[in-house]
Amino acid sequence: MVTAYEEGDGGARMWVLQPTRSMTWSQAKRFVAAVAAVSFAIGGFFWLLGMPTVLPFSGLEALAVAVAFYVVLRDGERREVIRFDGDQLVIERGTRTVETRYEFNRYWVRVELAGPRSRLHPQRLLIGAHGRKVEIGRFLTDGERESFAGMLINALKKNR
Repeated sequence: MVTAYEEGDGGARMWVLQPTRSMTWSQAKRFVAAVAAVSFAIGGFFWLLGMPTVLPFSGLEALAVAVAFYVVLRDGERREVIRFDGDQLVIERGTRTVETRYEFNRYWVRVELAGPRSRLHPQRLLIGAHGRKVEIGRFLTDGERESFAGMLINALKKNR
């Protein structure tokens, strides 16, 4: 998902790229709790029938679902912020804080929508200058990548 933030003259100056998430943390917690309750109910039922080894596996199942949801939702918190800062185009990546930062002179920046590495891979959106390139928006769809590349190219042309 691409979110554009604008300044007073109507031109986008900052974009936030993030994966599309279908579930919030609270929804995921409720779903995992429901799965765990059903799993423990089934395990408890079989324990009452004299099969006690089912209950620990019910716990392992609930733990596996919880870990899977945590990993997926944590990965969905990734952000890439692309913004103009004076004569620089700044790209910042991270989840809750900035983990990596790249700066390019915005007058020399090239935006390239590269073809896929193989038939089953998506396109790649590369931003760079002077031989240095950074791939952005790996989690975007091809349509979102193309749309964002157009927005960024138009913003770079407008600001020259």
